[in-house]
Amino acid sequence: MRSGSKRLMSLVALAAVSVLVVSGCSKSGGNGGGSAPKQYSPGFAECQTKIDECNSGPTKKGGTLVVALGKTIPGFNIASGQNNLVEAVEVVNGIQVGPFVFLPSGKIQATDLVAEEPKIIKTDPQTIQYKINPAAMWEDGSPVTDEDFRLAWLLQNNHDKTINVAGTTGYDQVESVVGSDSGRTVTVTFKSPYADWKGLFTPIPAHIIKKLGGGEITDDKVLEKGFEAFGPDFSWTNGPYKVESWDKEKNVVLVPNPKWYGKTKPALDKVIFQFVVDSAQLIPAIQNKEVNVFVVQPNQAMVTKLQGLTGAGVGYEISSGYSYEHIDVNTGNKFLSDLALRQAIFAGIGVEEIMSKTIKPFFPAVKQMGDHMLYPVESGYKDIRAEVAPDQGTGDPDKAKKYLTDAGYKIEGTKLTTPKGEVVPPLRFRFTKGNAARAAAAEIIQNQLAKIGVTIKIDQTEDLSGTIDAKDFDLIIFGWAGSALHSGNVDIFKSDGGNNDTNFKNSEIDDLLVKAAKELDEKKANDLYLDADRIWTKNAVTLAMWAKPNLLAASSDYVNLRDNGSGSYFSYNCQEWGAKAA
Repeated sequence: MRSGSKRLMSLVALAAVSVLVVSGCSKSGGNGGGSAPKQYSPGFAECQTKIDECNSGPTKKGGTLVVALGKTIPGFNIASGQNNLVEAVEVVNGIQVGPFVFLPSGKIQATDLVAEEPKIIKTDPQTIQYKINPAAMWEDGSPVTDEDFRLAWLLQNNHDKTINVAGTTGYDQVESVVGSDSGRTVTVTFKSPYADWKGLFTPIPAHIIKKLGGGEITDDKVLEKGFEAFGPDFSWTNGPYKVESWDKEKNVVLVPNPKWYGKTKPALDKVIFQFVVDSAQLIPAIQNKEVNVFVVQPNQAMVTKLQGLTGAGVGYEISSGYSYEHIDVNTGNKFLSDLALRQAIFAGIGVEEIMSKTIKPFFPAVKQMGDHMLYPVESGYKDIRAEVAPDQGTGDPDKAKKYLTDAGYKIEGTKLTTPKGEVVPPLRFRFTKGNAARAAAAEIIQNQLAKIGVTIKIDQTEDLSGTIDAKDFDLIIFGWAGSALHSGNVDIFKSDGGNNDTNFKNSEIDDLLVKAAKELDEKKANDLYLDADRIWTKNAVTLAMWAKPNLLAASSDYVNLRDNGSGSYFSYNCQEWGAKAA
């Protein structure tokens, strides 16, 4: 089970191609007098009420399904911070299976990896028992055992900080991983309670790491070497598919894994994940059956075009879930280390204007998010921004200027001078190349901040994950994707969190996050996350924009394709995909 990072409850940087188009900065992208597009085609109507079963049906043997991905992937080791992308998870869902999976509704379900649902067998200390399916094996015939679970722990428990993992939360609270029954029973004992334990222990093939690292997994040097080499390696799978080929610039081709032990065997002959970086190609490609399915951030023009294709064998649905768009500030920049400048920037950015020119024309219910750690679909969500920092996202230049002048800054035309007399240089604003929505947002923000003397230099990146990992930005816009498990917030917002790209450190936040991750009472845990968010928000480190809508478009020739915004992504059930039976 995974929620878009290397681990289920972590958040992952959303780098999917956006096809959100703004027809000039002065236009709102309206319907031209027509009615707003529907959020689904007739074939996906059931997705509004039967989210886990819609677009389902029997399949026939054979066929190739082509999935368009908006970005190339750097590798298959989704435990690595370097590979921290949704696209990589969408591919790896077919070759790496953990104990649990999120259904689109958010329900957590045990997978074919386990013989029975893992359970807590003791509360003091918290102890979890996993019974591995006796038939579970890697594609080369090696059994999935306790050693593969133990390796997942050793790599991600933070004992060796030279290993670049996406996150350590949860694993760093494990005391021991013990095997029995010839390695088919795994008993995990925690040092302290960990509420989101179901997000842990997607097994990693120990025998492959041993081979790549040249020794035993108890040797840190072996772990370091093996983990680094594991990224581009795909000579393994414990899922329904295996990798037949990987062209780093073109595609990943999956074929059925003959050693797959799951109840549902793949009906397809091949699944091709085709890298389609140019979003303008998507509609013609699905119309011409060059691709069969894609998931992107939608726009009104795209939805309108898809409506015209519903009679030609193309269906679609728009949904939102556990993901949101945001802007991060690199507080490691000496100018952005000043709170007053950050507050001014966030007050100067008008989220409503950006939404009106991008999201609202096709998703009119969209609202600015006010919480960084819980999602609007959850009962515990609160608008923390409105409570502690109501100026953020208002796009009010007067309020923004007041933050600056009160702190001693001087604004002279387009020049902003610090209280020490230094001119604030242009700030690099970064986003994924080819992402039209973020390109539009960047231009709007550039114009908004020019009003307060802040110069924005727009700088695209072709490697979002690498850019985030290296903290190679001043401001950056991207998305976090999470799930109903919240301890991934620790990796995002804790001072030494594996996904904290802001360089912001606060010990009070750290303490609250650690306590929340240990709290088994959901309401108490949520309250702790909200308290941490109050501090984070006051410090103007991340500007939450909006919960992200996703659009899934699919050829009607195929069934069991549906979006999954709750943490496991649309490929969560790829073994069920297939050509529609006659």
